[in-house]
Amino acid sequence: MKGQYSSSWKSSVKKIFKLALFDLKDLSRIKWLWLYFIFLFAGNLFFVYLSQDFAKVLLSLLSITLLIVPLIAGFFGITYFYDSRNFIKLLLSQPIKRTELLLGKYLALSLFLSFLFFVGSFVPLVRFISFELILLEVSGIFLTFTFTALSFLIGVVLEEKAKGVSLSLALWLYFALLHDGLILTIIYIFKDYPLEKIVLILTILSPIDLARLIVILNLDVAALMGISGAVFKELLGSFTGILFSLFLLTLWFIVPLYLALLFFRRKDL
Repeated sequence: MKGQYSSSWKSSVKKIFKLALFDLKDLSRIKWLWLYFIFLFAGNLFFVYLSQDFAKVLLSLLSITLLIVPLIAGFFGITYFYDSRNFIKLLLSQPIKRTELLLGKYLALSLFLSFLFFVGSFVPLVRFISFELILLEVSGIFLTFTFTALSFLIGVVLEEKAKGVSLSLALWLYFALLHDGLILTIIYIFKDYPLEKIVLILTILSPIDLARLIVILNLDVAALMGISGAVFKELLGSFTGILFSLFLLTLWFIVPLYLALLFFRRKDL
């Protein structure tokens, strides 16, 4: 019984990686994704040309990472899922489990986008290599996995492409801009009350804020993050705060991906 289970598990893993490899070949032929890579690569070279101060370059790259990476991962993830729907239906007629199919497509897209981000942002700054730069790369990769998972979950739940794309863009807009505004509003209204724990909880509810914290805490400029950075630094410290943020970011892509797999197995295609 144990041997059969092990054999079945190995077979599923092989199918997932075969499907991912097939999708990777398909993704590598999409020109828009290479424009994303060129934008990152050229942008980083431009920042290095303007300033030789690594801290300024890193903060500029952080701003781009927090805005562009979730937008590309979320928007392209949702459009890629809807555009692949007919092909998904065709593959489901083959001896392939739904879980294997969705995981293969998710791994292919998230890994390819992560590769483009890593090369496009790391290579121009390789001479500035440091722990801070590595943290920035890790943050960008986690955001890619997170927003790809969220887009797949939306694609599985919503049938209409227009609604799915709109919701994906709305999520990006909320996490990138509106969530921080909500925190500031709460701080302003309840400024006479102790808000440390509330701010901590609100920060956890945004993957972009968590990714920002990972870099900011190690730069020892938590003041740039406002009260959120100060609270993390005071309650958790720099290193513990980074580990805690990484753990939460892991949950941010595992939970949506698990829900997407759960709904996809039950979905009537």
